[in-house]
Amino acid sequence: MTEPQETEVRWAEQLRRANRWHTREKVVLLDALKDRFGTEVVTVVDQVTAERARQYGRMIAQREGGSSVADFLRLFWEPERTGGLEYSVEQRADGVQIHCTRCPTYDLAREINSLEWMYHLVCAADPPIVSGFNPKIGLRRTKTLMEGHDCCDHFYYMKE
Repeated sequence: MTEPQETEVRWAEQLRRANRWHTREKVVLLDALKDRFGTEVVTVVDQVTAERARQYGRMIAQREGGSSVADFLRLFWEPERTGGLEYSVEQRADGVQIHCTRCPTYDLAREINSLEWMYHLVCAADPPIVSGFNPKIGLRRTKTLMEGHDCCDHFYYMKE
């Protein structure tokens, strides 16, 4: 490995460690808030996560100019493969089925024992990101790795 490659690998590892630490600290804070104020904290987290995700979806659609299911997959799914996300794509007559079988976020959630919070912070953002990107795109999902299933099954389709 050349020196620039070694430097890049070191930086990538430092970023992973920082992300792990930051996520663990966020979970500790959320646990403390839930212990003190009850399950209303989960509701607030879901509301904030949803609004931020909608805004992010809208911003990406405006910046990239896309609005189709294919655009959504290209912009939101394909870049994640380089980060370790593993999934299959099945084109169907009525939409696109994705089965995600490996997710680095899930791996991190397991590592820091925070499946519940990571579901609320990450997985719960999926529907609002889609609606922010294009309200005419639907998402149906019945399983997630975070909830203990064998995969996440995202089905994207155009609403009528």
